[in-house]
Amino acid sequence: MEMDVQEDPGPIDLLVLSDQDRHRSSYVRSEGYTPVQFTEHGRKLNTWTVEHPGVIEHLRHAGFFYVSRLRRVQLDQALLGALIERWRRETQTFHLRHGEMTVTLRDVAIIAGLRVDGEPVTGRVSFDLLHTCELLLGIQPDDVVTGQIRLEWLFQHFRHIPLDAPAAVVAASARAYILFQIGCSLFPNPTGYRVHLKWLPLLEDFDFCGGLAWGAATLAHLYRALGNASMKGKAECCAFGTLLQIWAWDYIHIGRPDRVGAPPDLHDCPLGCRWNMGLRFRGNVRATDIEFYRDELDQQRESQVTWMPYTEDVLIGLPAFCLEGSAIWRSRTSLICYHIVELHLPDRVLRQFGLLQHIPDPVEAIQRITSQGRSGEDWAAFHAPYIQRWADRLEHIAEQSPFVDPDPIRATSVYMQWYWGITRRWISRPVQRPPLTFLPRGNVERRLVYAIRHAVSGIGHLMDDPPEPTRMIDALAHVRWDLESVLESLPTLPVTGHSDVSSPTFGAHGDIPSTSTPAYDFGDIPSTSAPTYGFDDIPSTSMPAYDFPSTSVPIHPSDVPSTSDVPSTSEVQFDIPSASIPPFEIPSTSEVRRDDIVYQRRRRRRGHIGTQEGILPSAVEQGMEQIVEGIAIEHIDEMHVIEPVQPEMEHDIHIRGRSRGRGRGRGRGRGRGRGREHRRGMEGT
Repeated sequence: MEMDVQEDPGPIDLLVLSDQDRHRSSYVRSEGYTPVQFTEHGRKLNTWTVEHPGVIEHLRHAGFFYVSRLRRVQLDQALLGALIERWRRETQTFHLRHGEMTVTLRDVAIIAGLRVDGEPVTGRVSFDLLHTCELLLGIQPDDVVTGQIRLEWLFQHFRHIPLDAPAAVVAASARAYILFQIGCSLFPNPTGYRVHLKWLPLLEDFDFCGGLAWGAATLAHLYRALGNASMKGKAECCAFGTLLQIWAWDYIHIGRPDRVGAPPDLHDCPLGCRWNMGLRFRGNVRATDIEFYRDELDQQRESQVTWMPYTEDVLIGLPAFCLEGSAIWRSRTSLICYHIVELHLPDRVLRQFGLLQHIPDPVEAIQRITSQGRSGEDWAAFHAPYIQRWADRLEHIAEQSPFVDPDPIRATSVYMQWYWGITRRWISRPVQRPPLTFLPRGNVERRLVYAIRHAVSGIGHLMDDPPEPTRMIDALAHVRWDLESVLESLPTLPVTGHSDVSSPTFGAHGDIPSTSTPAYDFGDIPSTSAPTYGFDDIPSTSMPAYDFPSTSVPIHPSDVPSTSDVPSTSEVQFDIPSASIPPFEIPSTSEVRRDDIVYQRRRRRRGHIGTQEGILPSAVEQGMEQIVEGIAIEHIDEMHVIEPVQPEMEHDIHIRGRSRGRGRGRGRGRGRGRGREHRRGMEGT
């Protein structure tokens, strides 16, 4: 029975993720696949520090003062690339292991300090460009191409103005800075060094500009960019990368850096400014290792998710401007930015607002058009229905469903049984030769789930119909074959660990406590808080067997059994598909070399699995439950003692043949049965 490594990762039901065939997650395993590069332009943005009092006052009126305090951060391309592979434009959310998450209007307001409640950013893009530039900037640009001017031209002409500059010059400098901010960070475009002049008429009156929902427009642009980049054939994503990067660090702590040095002055600043300091990534695998992030997201713990990073204490310390739009943070509405219209769907991520998550309503399909060939379009008229929906945003606030079970565990159980059937359950490739900087587990989890399912099925058939002894032997042989195949798939990690692996989260920060609801087991649905146990805690094999729960949606929350309805299994909890094999501990004073441990060799024949005669020390048998070579478990620092095999015992032990390479198991390759010198030694005994 050969295991299918390419087991379908989903979605099982395509009713929600209807674009799966075109989504880049379907091509991650293809030859020549290239991850997306996230692009923000204008590294000089951090060097244009606004200090002129008059310019600062104009920025306050225009609604751009707080975002001007936010410095551009260095983007973690591997982390963002892995997140884009999980972005689904059908739902405007990231599909992660424990449910959907997304950047919301609240995140834009709190992190970037942009107004999210106001008039939509839209209108005409056809006007006399040179005349408008001379009127509002006081000078005509020397190089206008398809309505765009160079960012460098703005930087050189408006960065420095004297303190006693005329009011018109001060106003022009403020408009130039806003254009520079738009082109570099908020709305970057693929040209890399230009910004469109369509924004300039909106900056004529600073008070009018300050009444526009720039935060909502920024979020619409981010959603559109993520949606485009998530599809097959796209090479880059141009959007507000600093916003997404800080959002990921706040909510998803995989790869989160340590902040070093003196903390910044956060007075009168948005929350994102707390990252305006030195960052240290030494304790994390970062920047170039997208496989690490794929695998970590595939088997992410709930302790690595903070559903509500903005506590009351955090909100109290923010400027009032950042909280002015709180009434619409949960509005299920349209987001508008000229030709771009995207939907804001907070009802899909209610846990980010401290509410119980129910199965969300279907998402309305919208037509995503481009601006190509529409230079004379009046987008306010073209998108009139969506603009009206935005005007009614206070009437469509997402609330917790009155039908959701009030018990958090049962409510989330219903949601996760539905979610696990409609989502892409994993992304990472099957790992062949993993780097030693991290321990991939996603592919191992898939193999483990496969083996457990077949074991349960085979044992169930034996229990239903008392079999003949030969049938029992065959069934047990297949179970053993499956489980040994799982062992063969385990990657290698040196017993001594690695400098990059400083904690189970592979980061210097360790696990950050989750503020989410308690966790539970769903069978194949990921558990969020399954504890680990030593071998003494594992119940005997006589423990009653139970059926795995169905992945279908229950008719009513009451259909989900309560803990009192299920026989107690408190001695051990299985986290499937999470790798939750009980950990070992190896004291630092005991060094175990790979050559000291010799394993039993498996022998396959058609219809039979057997072993040559020999005995195994119990310590070695325990080691075999984890890995054949090295130690491949989740918690490398929590291992029981594995006693080395004494040299005089080698004649009693048979080689399993999992050595790497030639000779005595050293060198390159993963060939089976190449430990020739050991084998000859045994044959001569």
